[in-house]
Amino acid sequence: MAEKPQRRTQAERSAGTRELLLAATVEALHEHGYAATSTILVAEKAGVSRGAMLHQFRTKADLMTFVVEAVFEAELQHYSEYLRDVTDPRERFLAYPEMAWEVLSRPSGVAVLEIMQGSRSDPQLCEMLAPVQARIEKEALEFTHLAAAQDARGAMAVMRLVVWAIRGLSIAQVLAPAPGSVRDSVKVLKRLMAAGLETGMLSVGPEKAK
Repeated sequence: MAEKPQRRTQAERSAGTRELLLAATVEALHEHGYAATSTILVAEKAGVSRGAMLHQFRTKADLMTFVVEAVFEAELQHYSEYLRDVTDPRERFLAYPEMAWEVLSRPSGVAVLEIMQGSRSDPQLCEMLAPVQARIEKEALEFTHLAAAQDARGAMAVMRLVVWAIRGLSIAQVLAPAPGSVRDSVKVLKRLMAAGLETGMLSVGPEKAK
């Protein structure tokens, strides 16, 4: 006699619904942009009822904030894999532009950029996203051990320069006649960072003990 399949717990069903909504939101944002990505569109793409979606996220701002946080967690996993065998501080530093490109040029990275741009005209989202973004920047700086300048403020400045240059290039890739050529700019950024190390304008600190 065949065993009856085990029923999923409420927590498992909730997590499954959130995964569906995450994937659908990223797809909608990547295809249509922030303004056109309504909660109704996301629910349709995810194949869940309006009620099931509202049970997870009461507002569009709640959903978008969740997406930013979930995408960042996935990005940390990618960074961890990318840097697994890179222990030299200088090599880690110079790996950052291409590593960021691999992550931020993906649909999920573009989706997060759409959300950030959308927050400029959505006060509720802006209020919710500001502390999340501050935490993400702090955690990203600690995780990458960037230490790209003599002090923490300088390190944050370099990290922001890399991240936002890459985010801008991810949009340029859509408009460029030869999209693949945009990656040449990532390589130039890496060479500029190497030049900064050689001239002493930038520096890397020792690898932190894990």
